[in-house]
Amino acid sequence: MERVEIVVDDVRISLLKGRDEDIVYIHCSGGDAELWKYQLEYVGGYAIDLPNHGKSDCIKINSIEDYAYFVAEVIKKLFDKAVVAGHSLGGAIAQKVYLNYKEIVSGLILIGTGARLRVLPELLEGLEKNPSETAKMLAEMSFASRGFVDSFARIFEERAKVLRNDLILCDKFDLLEQYRNGSIKIDVPTLIIVGEKDVLTPVKYSQFFHKHIPNSKLVVISDAGHMVIIEKPEEVSREIKEFIEKIKIKN
Repeated sequence: MERVEIVVDDVRISLLKGRDEDIVYIHCSGGDAELWKYQLEYVGGYAIDLPNHGKSDCIKINSIEDYAYFVAEVIKKLFDKAVVAGHSLGGAIAQKVYLNYKEIVSGLILIGTGARLRVLPELLEGLEKNPSETAKMLAEMSFASRGFVDSFARIFEERAKVLRNDLILCDKFDLLEQYRNGSIKIDVPTLIIVGEKDVLTPVKYSQFFHKHIPNSKLVVISDAGHMVIIEKPEEVSREIKEFIEKIKIKN
């Protein structure tokens, strides 16, 4: 894997690159491109460090749409069209990329995300006032097993400020009624993946997508929580690879 840097409006955006594949992965709140390492190795493509994350520049971000703009501009510099894959916050961004820049999206992959992403007030307050304890609580909520909790509690604590800012944006994100009333119509192939034991974006969120997105496939991965891409990387990557191959055949 190699690092690739793309400049958008004088802002340096860093990406991790696997083998050539027309797919861009968008990480969760407080995350970075490194979270997609297994998918990059198994499937290929590019994983983005959003502004203010990883090795990308720091700038003022006010909304999910701001993030979507930078992702879209990166995609335009890399491909004519790409599959856009997003986990959690990244899934919200992926939806906005599709809604605002449909011409560059050949497919969507929505992982552990929702049409609305409410955040517990105690998490937002805790990350500001008691980041250590709150980071551990969030890590415990993010995994079905304890194997990753300690390491991610440290990561969340180290990134408490940017994590909190991301979660504030998630809390404001709400497309629920637009899906319900039909004003949002997703007409590209869509893969929906969720961990069976996800307590942050429960299975019902993904079932909602499956109901409202006609050309969609829902995959519920057993014994996995919100961080399903980390807990069950083989299963997630296998589903992504199969999805991409089907899109290639159709195109």
